[in-house]
Amino acid sequence: MNRRFAFACLHAFLCSGLHLVAQQAASSGTTQNQVQAPAQAGKSAQPGDYVLKVSTQLVDLDIVVTDKQGNIVDNLNKGDFKITEDKQPQTILNFDRPLAHALPGNLSIDSTQELDRVAPEAPVSIIVLDEINTRFEDEVFARYSLEKYLKTQSDMLPQPTMLVAITLDHFIVLRDYTTSRKQIVDALDHHFIAYPWRGNGSWQNEQISQAFASLRQVAQATAGHRGHKNMIWIGRGFPSIQMQNMLDVDRDALETAIATCTNMLRDARITLYTVDPAGISAAPTQTDINGGTMDDPFGGEVDFNALATATGGRTFMNRNDVDNLIGKSVRDGSEFYTLAYKPTTRSDDPAKFRAIRVIMKDPHLVATTREGYYVQPTSPPPPKVTTTAASGTPAAGTDENALAVDLNTAADSTMVYDGLPITVTRDTANPNQFTIRIAASGLDWTANGEATPKVELALVVSSFDRKGKLLNRSAHMLDVPAKSSEPHSLDLQTRIDTTSPAARVRFVVRDSSSGKVGADNAYLIDKNLIVDPAAVNLQTPSRRRR
Repeated sequence: MNRRFAFACLHAFLCSGLHLVAQQAASSGTTQNQVQAPAQAGKSAQPGDYVLKVSTQLVDLDIVVTDKQGNIVDNLNKGDFKITEDKQPQTILNFDRPLAHALPGNLSIDSTQELDRVAPEAPVSIIVLDEINTRFEDEVFARYSLEKYLKTQSDMLPQPTMLVAITLDHFIVLRDYTTSRKQIVDALDHHFIAYPWRGNGSWQNEQISQAFASLRQVAQATAGHRGHKNMIWIGRGFPSIQMQNMLDVDRDALETAIATCTNMLRDARITLYTVDPAGISAAPTQTDINGGTMDDPFGGEVDFNALATATGGRTFMNRNDVDNLIGKSVRDGSEFYTLAYKPTTRSDDPAKFRAIRVIMKDPHLVATTREGYYVQPTSPPPPKVTTTAASGTPAAGTDENALAVDLNTAADSTMVYDGLPITVTRDTANPNQFTIRIAASGLDWTANGEATPKVELALVVSSFDRKGKLLNRSAHMLDVPAKSSEPHSLDLQTRIDTTSPAARVRFVVRDSSSGKVGADNAYLIDKNLIVDPAAVNLQTPSRRRR
């Protein structure tokens, strides 16, 4: 990929006054473990970073099995399952029972970094409060129900849990992974409810865009954790979209967004559960009488709940016992079988949905898993760089625009991204100097026909005040040659102004070859003094803190 494309990706999200740097790193000034940013721009990511390469990868299925009464069945063997893909029988290569996924002992977890270090295979729960698409009174009931559910749990939660809230303007990490019930309750109690109202004509577009962006962000941020993840979305999701009423260009863009989002969730082992706190209709049927999954769930109509069934989750609607539904979703996130197979057939049609069906030996049992996946060509064509005439930035819908959105989302979030494992340390002698260490396990050193392997990175460094206002941001394209044939970690040194009112510095690193992203924060003040973004611009007395 050429330099023009790489810079176009960064220019798409750099705000006014931003400092963009690209220089050649002198070999004599670069050591094996350390490189001083900036460096030469490298190759940008190829399309399909988050899609299945059928020729080389296994398809992993996390399957929840229940009887007719809805009780979990956890004592089955590999021979009790049959799998087909596009009606072709598949050979099960790997098989794990539910007990294999249990969190060891009374292990306490307090952060993403601790989770990945001490329990890299543990299943987790990610609870999302939807404050975009849900009526205010339903938001209040959702919070009440979540708190009611939490009060039924012991002090030590059964699995590490993250709590986030999404609004039209913010993706808010209320609490990073923790096994402490009190920590989740306290985070919920200190969060302001965002009033879901926006007085302009693009309301529906904003709902859809933010919902997709939130799903993509969670998938990209949690990709480094190998364990299964249950995302429990409490809210309405975006309204249904009739695809047959759309223009061809809009329909193509939406289909691309659906395929990419579905694959990103699958690749990150995320199962989506939707819990509607209002309930307006019966939940759709998810399986046939043999426990087999359906065909393409997005045929003709796009519904937020279809994303849940496509990823192997469930939709709960028309119920008042929301606290009980949250509990069922959490339960399913720990009581699952894991099966893997290598597809026997191959298709390079990116619009084709490859339907997966799980058939139980006992017809009285129901298996719930992802309905399938989309696939991209093994060798996709290079993306076209399309820019607007006035600004020279990527036009909407182009590949570089999608990459820019992902970078921008990661840069503006507080969520820890573990796709690329990084740690950040601050120089005690020079408080404006930071070192970012990238673990050897996350780096993709590639030769690309050259004598010396290298790694190509995008680095974004931002500073914010205590209310979340952006103060400064710089972006760098780094082209770093390896100094050894053995895998090794990499230290990046960078500077940013940390004088008041700076309260937090955000670091985002993206490997251009693998598409993996690492992101973390350095807090310059007590984290408790950081203001809840939902409380910054209170525009109505109806928005209140519980």
